[in-house]
Amino acid sequence: MGGYLRAILIALAVPILNHLFMALAGFLQLRSWSVGAGEAIRAAAEAPLNYALVQAASVGVVFIVAFPYKRRADGFLDAVHVRPLLGGIAAMCFVAGVFLQLPFAEVGNLVQEVWPISFDELARRHRLINPTTWWGGVSALLALVLVAPVTEELLFRGWLLQDLKARYGQTPALIWSSFLFGVVHLELSAIIYATIAGFVLGAVALRTRSTLGSIAMHAGVNALPLMLPASLIRIEGFNTLSQSVQHISLFLLILSLLGAIGALALVWRATDDADEDDS
Repeated sequence: MGGYLRAILIALAVPILNHLFMALAGFLQLRSWSVGAGEAIRAAAEAPLNYALVQAASVGVVFIVAFPYKRRADGFLDAVHVRPLLGGIAAMCFVAGVFLQLPFAEVGNLVQEVWPISFDELARRHRLINPTTWWGGVSALLALVLVAPVTEELLFRGWLLQDLKARYGQTPALIWSSFLFGVVHLELSAIIYATIAGFVLGAVALRTRSTLGSIAMHAGVNALPLMLPASLIRIEGFNTLSQSVQHISLFLLILSLLGAIGALALVWRATDDADEDDS
């Protein structure tokens, strides 16, 4: 039970630190300490670069404070299972992530039918992934496709998944680390699809025996909204903004799932040797 509790505390430290650092960024941005923390967070949340800085700082603090010293001595990258991965396998992981974005988005749409998100919050997120300046685009790319995948995968798949696997076995570790990945997203719709995503990401990390596989897939999931803005191609339920909940077409969902299954099948086939080494 101690391992589960420790994993919970480590995982929950990230959203807590995120809020603290985001509030700090907001106070500095507004150049005032007299505003409320909520107002400061909302102000900071308008800038994608703040997400990158805050996420990197939060996960960095968690690793500095809680990561086992004896594992650091063996080399940090090896300790979090960042091991060489063939470029073709990493590319297929990225492609699988791109295809999985639409099904994950639709899970969020379905949950929103029951537990809706405010339109103001939806509009803020829409602005975040639809930047109007080149700097906004670079900042969103940095935050969503580089910093978020690297930091979250190092923590959840490189550290917690592997620690739980050593203690309780592969299946319990995969389920528990996926649940924790969902919980730290805090919002119910995000919790559900992040838990599902965490399970797939964890399975890829275990199969490829490298956190680079899950990092590539996570980057692919986050990249699609930036690759397909509404100004390029309008997809209802994905990159549109509406007062009512919209849904992605069944045809696109089936096509996306088939693409993801195909890419993952190639990853599984290419990693047969790794699976045999583990057996």
